[in-house]
Amino acid sequence: MDYLINHQFFGPTPASRYEVRGLSSEEAYRLIGANTLAGFEPVVHTRTGKGDQLRTPDGNLLTVVALHGTGVMSVLEFEQV
Repeated sequence: MDYLINHQFFGPTPASRYEVRGLSSEEAYRLIGANTLAGFEPVVHTRTGKGDQLRTPDGNLLTVVALHGTGVMSVLEFEQV
């Protein structure tokens, strides 16, 4: 199974916000692990509020990992392609 992995960071100021597209699985899991050790809580989302499987606009399955601190600080999107 192949994934397209993207990462968005929501920094405290607009200048500190960024997006990285096309991470490898190794990079994504290293990022999740480092943030977990730093005190952030990873939360995995695979379903909508109605219980449907998350999908991209073009219909691909989607898993979202949100890293929570005092708010959502970072989001990784794993798109099944």
